[in-house]
Amino acid sequence: MTGIDIADLTKKIKKKAVEIGFDLVGVCSADTFERAKSVLKKRKLSEFINPDLELLTDPRKHLASAKSIISLGLSYAAEMESTNEEEQDIALYARGMDYHYIMKEMMNSLIDFLKEQKKDLEYISYSDTGTILDREIACRAGLGWIGKSNNLINDYYGSYLILGEILTNTDLVFDNPVEDRCGDCSLCIENCPAEALKEYNLQVDRCRSYLTQKKGILSEEERNIIGKQLWGCDRCLEVCPYNKGIPVNLHKEFLPRLKGDYKQILVFTKENFPEEWKKSALSWRGLNLLKRNTIINIVNTEKTDYITLLKKELKNPSPIIRAYSAWALVKLGADDIENCLRKHYYREKDQAAKKEIRRLFLLKGWSDQVD
Repeated sequence: MTGIDIADLTKKIKKKAVEIGFDLVGVCSADTFERAKSVLKKRKLSEFINPDLELLTDPRKHLASAKSIISLGLSYAAEMESTNEEEQDIALYARGMDYHYIMKEMMNSLIDFLKEQKKDLEYISYSDTGTILDREIACRAGLGWIGKSNNLINDYYGSYLILGEILTNTDLVFDNPVEDRCGDCSLCIENCPAEALKEYNLQVDRCRSYLTQKKGILSEEERNIIGKQLWGCDRCLEVCPYNKGIPVNLHKEFLPRLKGDYKQILVFTKENFPEEWKKSALSWRGLNLLKRNTIINIVNTEKTDYITLLKKELKNPSPIIRAYSAWALVKLGADDIENCLRKHYYREKDQAAKKEIRRLFLLKGWSDQVD
């Protein structure tokens, strides 16, 4: 690349990124994110994040020769029909095709272009797939600012954004960060259903989105927080002023397809699980998590007409589903549920499920408690 003007190359890369279909593109240095490192040392991290702070904050731990990072953004904002009473809520990003595959394909196209420009190209790319801070990179590259909601906000596209980045050994011209424009607004904090948001901080173990993806037996409080949410949570996005009047339906891949129908999901099996669900971003934690959340949502919306289906779920192969079904039948006041659960307890082989049933007996104060 001797003699190549880096300003000209940077313009070419940005032009190509737009041609490929990216809505946002910016470039920043591959230096360590020192501020983020100091902040993360004081925070509790999600179980989905590798706790290695060096990996998270030092891009050169991923690519030793990294000189520049190309940050990329796609808007998944789309018009949504309001959900009816027979539908659970699903975060918008998960209603269309899985963004991981979309971003990977588009980034690979840009990488092919980079290879044409630099024969000794070294690179690594991520889109919510690596132990690295997508939002911090996007912020440094000028794609937007990290708001009080902890989301990246762009003043034109808002915060319904999918982010990705390409770390490369190529010298490029860096963009300037955007100033924080949240000002005195705190609508995201005031409207968080779990009260998990503080200014520029998220108490991740209370976040509704996190809880819909957390496996195992949830506490009663955590089940209440989920509300009628099948997957994720968009509340902080919905109330953000920067998401008013933004462009929508820019990418057909992200148009909403999935609906959170209670009955449909409750009768899903591995054999009948629809292809469009398998190709969405909410399938990565498994079918049983979706069924568990559906059972929780049935209780939270007091849908007693699902009692018959829930009794059948006591024979589900998954002990987690059996445990939540037992809980749901108690909460919904199913007829003769005490005797039903007593019989089920002695047939139950899983210790976690048996523990949940014992908890329910204690909760109800039923005599001759199981042991």
